[in-house]
Amino acid sequence: MKLAVGFGVGLTLATLLAIPQGLPWHMIGLGVPGYLVVLALAAAAITGGWHERRSLVLIAGVGLLVAAVFQLLELVIGGQNTLGGDLSTVSLLLGVGIGLVAIGAPKTTVPQS
Repeated sequence: MKLAVGFGVGLTLATLLAIPQGLPWHMIGLGVPGYLVVLALAAAAITGGWHERRSLVLIAGVGLLVAAVFQLLELVIGGQNTLGGDLSTVSLLLGVGIGLVAIGAPKTTVPQS
């Protein structure tokens, strides 16, 4: 579960790549609502991993997946870009979301015969 802490810290640090508009290391597009969503879910992942709460890590992962699908739909369909992201944002959210869902998924045990 400590891996979820690493995912959350990494996601928090990745938001720094969206701050310098126009500079060479500007790699992720995010608006103010996008920052709020990503940082809140990163905090949930860090808290869940630190306190060994699988449900909180799973909620953070599913939230990131929902945000990624929402961002992708807004880019494909058009209209208002609520999160202020682009396709690099979608890939970041999908990657971290899938990782957190894998970490937070309930353990399944196979009975020994």
